[in-house]
Amino acid sequence: MTEKEFETQWQANKGQLLKDNEEYQKAISEYRLTTGADWLLFAIPAVAGIVSIKYIPVNHELIRWGLSALIAVIIFVLCVYVKSLTISSRPLSEIEKEVKDRFRKELMG
Repeated sequence: MTEKEFETQWQANKGQLLKDNEEYQKAISEYRLTTGADWLLFAIPAVAGIVSIKYIPVNHELIRWGLSALIAVIIFVLCVYVKSLTISSRPLSEIEKEVKDRFRKELMG
């Protein structure tokens, strides 16, 4: 089997293989918002964006809104990073690579 044929098979079966992998499903569930602290982490960017509109020293309203949105996005990225640090399992990409390697061994022998 060629690499191209394997990739075609992988794309066709990827969803089911990952769904059947217990470690992958556990890692996915850790990304869900389950506690009050999780919800707070994702509320912080919205609050920061709203509050920052008042304090941005720019006279143009549209620019002020844009900068406020940029602040909210940056803080959101930081909050996602903090959330990823609190997750105890391995990264999803690492688990997916392991599942793909096992699938490759099954198909190619």
